[in-house]
Amino acid sequence: MKNLLAVLIVFAITSPGKGQTSPVFVGHRGASYLAPENTLASYELAWEMGVVAAECDIMLTKDEQVIVFHDYKGKRLTGVDFEVKTSRYDDIRNLPIKLKETNLEKYAGQTIPLLEDLLATIPPGKTLVIEIKTGPEIMPYLEPVILQHWKSGNIAFIAFDYNAILAAKKSFPDVPCYYLSSFRADVNRRFEQIAESELDGVNLRYQIINKKLVEKFNAVNKDVWCWTVNDPDDAKKLISDGVSAITTDRPKWLKEAVN
Repeated sequence: MKNLLAVLIVFAITSPGKGQTSPVFVGHRGASYLAPENTLASYELAWEMGVVAAECDIMLTKDEQVIVFHDYKGKRLTGVDFEVKTSRYDDIRNLPIKLKETNLEKYAGQTIPLLEDLLATIPPGKTLVIEIKTGPEIMPYLEPVILQHWKSGNIAFIAFDYNAILAAKKSFPDVPCYYLSSFRADVNRRFEQIAESELDGVNLRYQIINKKLVEKFNAVNKDVWCWTVNDPDDAKKLISDGVSAITTDRPKWLKEAVN
């Protein structure tokens, strides 16, 4: 078992206030432009492409399995109308994820993985950014999965649920934890809470970010990450604003496009 207290988490970034010159490009749900999102193929492709970090979404099934899946219901991704929290994993595990327009046909048939299976794919020096899609009730089931199956590479946690991300930080104090938000009013309302917390920063919808906001968080030693950016001009602006990480559907392509 990995001793978390002895682990030095390295996400290959430093705070903009500490000399950062370029952000990390994070693969959104893996390499989801080419392979179906949140599938093992999507992450294996991301690692093969040399992506430094990739993001995934986790949810809890009725039988308390931590799965890698974004939606609360299955219709959009599988064509089958089920609700994750009321479904047993064995009943949904073999449902193929539908290919979107940009996905390659060779990835047809990919199914819903467990987080433990995805953790096993992280190469040394790479980071899996885990988005908690539930509240803190997932933590008693998430903790043993992390402790038993995280063997290599690095992890970070992100969540829209403020109590969930605080719970993650409490359980894994050495793991970077970032509060997700879509709205500047929400971020401003929570600023003092975040500044006084042990959280490492915020991960924001890129449209609400400006240089002043980044500098405000950097001044209290908090990083700013952003999502989901697929346009080089947007990425260049965000780099100028000082973000530490950019989540994108096309991490390799976008990184090359802005350099």
